[in-house]
Amino acid sequence: MFLPPSLVWLLSVGLVIWLSRKISLSGRRQWLLIVSRTMTVTLLCLAPWMAPREQLRQLPRDVVYLVDGSASMSKMQRSWMARRIASLESLRPESTARAVIVFGKQVQIAIPWGKEVLDPGKVAAALQQASVEENATNLEEALLSAISLFSGQKAGSVILLTDGRETTGDVTVLLSVARQSGLEIFTVAPPTDIAQAVSWEDLFVPPLVHQGANVPVRLVVRGSEYFSKTAELTLRLHGVVIKKQRFQIRPGWQVLSVSVPALQRGMLAMSVELSVPSEGLHETRFAYTEVEGPPQVLFVSDPTKAQPKLATALKRRGMELVLARPQELGEFASRWMDVDAVILFNPVKSSLTPEPVAILKQYVEQDGGGLLFVGLGGDPAQETNTPSVIDPMLPIQFEPKGLKESNRRICVILLIDRSASMLGPRMTATKQAAVALIKQLKPEDLVGVFAFDTKPYVIVEVQAAGQVGPWLVDKLVKLRSSGGTDILPALATAANRLELAQAMTKHIILLSDGNTAFHEDAYQALILALREQKASVSTIGIGAAFINTDFLKWLAGSTGGTFYHLKNLNDLPHLVTRDVEEATGKLAFTEGAFTPTKAPGTGWFPEINEWPMLRGYFTATAKPGSQVDLVIGEESQSSPLLAHWMLGSGRVAAFTSDADSRWSPDWIRWEGFEAAWSEILRWVMRPRLSEELFVWVDEGASTPQLIVEGLLHQPQASLLPVKEATLNDSSIPLSLIQAGPWRWQASLEQVPSGWHALILKSQVPDSAKPGPGHSVMATRRWIRVGSPSSMEEVVGNPPQEKLLRHMAQATGGIFKAPDGAFVPPTEKVTVIVNPISWWLPLVILLLLVDVALRGNTLL
Repeated sequence: MFLPPSLVWLLSVGLVIWLSRKISLSGRRQWLLIVSRTMTVTLLCLAPWMAPREQLRQLPRDVVYLVDGSASMSKMQRSWMARRIASLESLRPESTARAVIVFGKQVQIAIPWGKEVLDPGKVAAALQQASVEENATNLEEALLSAISLFSGQKAGSVILLTDGRETTGDVTVLLSVARQSGLEIFTVAPPTDIAQAVSWEDLFVPPLVHQGANVPVRLVVRGSEYFSKTAELTLRLHGVVIKKQRFQIRPGWQVLSVSVPALQRGMLAMSVELSVPSEGLHETRFAYTEVEGPPQVLFVSDPTKAQPKLATALKRRGMELVLARPQELGEFASRWMDVDAVILFNPVKSSLTPEPVAILKQYVEQDGGGLLFVGLGGDPAQETNTPSVIDPMLPIQFEPKGLKESNRRICVILLIDRSASMLGPRMTATKQAAVALIKQLKPEDLVGVFAFDTKPYVIVEVQAAGQVGPWLVDKLVKLRSSGGTDILPALATAANRLELAQAMTKHIILLSDGNTAFHEDAYQALILALREQKASVSTIGIGAAFINTDFLKWLAGSTGGTFYHLKNLNDLPHLVTRDVEEATGKLAFTEGAFTPTKAPGTGWFPEINEWPMLRGYFTATAKPGSQVDLVIGEESQSSPLLAHWMLGSGRVAAFTSDADSRWSPDWIRWEGFEAAWSEILRWVMRPRLSEELFVWVDEGASTPQLIVEGLLHQPQASLLPVKEATLNDSSIPLSLIQAGPWRWQASLEQVPSGWHALILKSQVPDSAKPGPGHSVMATRRWIRVGSPSSMEEVVGNPPQEKLLRHMAQATGGIFKAPDGAFVPPTEKVTVIVNPISWWLPLVILLLLVDVALRGNTLL
């Protein structure tokens, strides 16, 4: 239970009086001591109420006059501003302080804070003595100096006397700061005293045009007061003059119209220059618009080969293809907004580097782009077994299925050296190896056996292994060793047989000591031919004495085969069997004749019931979360031919055949080839927003508002500032708020003046497109925030009323009514009162009085 504060105080005072009477003092000193201690105890009891607290007070609204001292102000205008300030001074309340700041390129305080009334002479003298650079008008710097001058105050007024033609800086970025500081801006434009000069007021271009159409460019100009003037208008694209035209600018308002062709899709940056030599006007401004054309596809393929049939088919379907090499992917980082989809056609995926793939991944995941992956290039075994940075993006995993898992045909040719070095048991071992080879192969596989010395001999012509009967043993028994050794003719014969064979795996096994004449050019040409066939050669070193291991290793390594050094003749049949298993055991592809079928559950290709035959495909497995659309084989042992999935906001599809003449000749000749690939690619493409999309900036409110109207779903928006046709990398996120059924708006209060690229993204619901999840469709529009800056200081130009009105409206001031700065003369503001500032010194003083009164009694 706590005692009430009043009772605590009474008890404390009673205790003080009782104790004070025991001090050896008497008379007045004793009573003064009692009073001092009573006051000290009272202050200590009030300590809990000494914390800082808020309090409403009436404070005078001080005023700062901001006066334009740039070269655009004539002598008469300067005199008018001095008289106008003096007339306002007669209305200023006595309690209100004032200061005068003159600005041009920089600022200077002409008259510091004071309360005395200024007369016209003093104001004019102060303005004349102010030293500022007159070659620019920096309203941003002027307002910043006024805000700093009001530092520590909660309210005030700024009276701005200027024509509002800002040539440097951006005053709009400070308007929110001024409003939060409690400053109201009252803008006044001084009248002109000379004949009105030609002024360029505004520039308009449409936000979106179609490729091939003309882009109308309209300039709003204000002519001189009495006479027509000759003006020259120059338009440049990428620094190149594309049009020059002369105009007669009549007195009053006028719209000058020219047009330029929109030849390329994407950003169209125009440099517009207006020149009026008789007026000394030379001004350049930039304008931007978006050129929308047919779907643009980045087609990435090997440039050393002929243009793929797929590229030709897509062009006939009205798609615009940009051909590129894989190593050029990174160069498109700044152009992804113009690309609807990327096709990697038979890429060597192991050669893709992390940097361009990271850019491609961002394009798909974040920007809602599309990727179509078709086939594989390079060596199939290496591409399948070597991890690549692009693998996580694909809906399938390429992997060799193994001999038992694939229906494929192989062709193996055995070359037996029958020279004199193969006498005796070595020849017997080679015969056993030939028999073991044929037993190992499937009946439908192709096999051939050739012997050679200085020329080749046919033992078994290339044929199905199931057709080789017992007669093979009779032929092998008659095989005798004699003569010299020349491997090249036998190897060439085997290569010719392989070229004629319809097989997907081609392999040669050479049994020899390797002691042969070496013709380098001939061997290099033969190895090149074997590589083109994707045929490999394995060599087994066997002989009487010296074995040329260097040659046999080189021959095997040059074709992707294996070299074996035979140490025991009994191991030869097993060695041949092992080599065939390693060469054909697991392959990344399957060749033959295959008919694709639609996978269960796919919603694609509803009008296609029969598909043309394929001659080969890369074996793969669909990843969890992907949708398989086309398969090859029975349901239990099927392999995906076409699969897709959502990756972030974008889409990725993969096709496991080549879509080219090697495996897909029937597809290329098929009448539905173009339509099928067009359907696949249009699903992969980033969806486009409807053309019924309207974007503009509403500057009628106190703060500019971005207005977006259209069929959008959970839209997101950001701005990229642009200056002289160069986009800034730092984006400005916008918070879109739904203001109606199909209307959104966002505040542009913190956005600097100038041109900006608006990146607008909208989700596509499940029902809009097939496939799981949501994708994102994106578009770009160009908007201009604020008023265009003037390029030069020109006397006689009319004021930039649009900017002056905006400054007043955004801060609660009034345009053309500076008298309102003094109404009301005071402002209710909340201040922080800290009683401790007087309480603590008073307590210390009373303690000192106590010590002084007690004097020697303290001892």
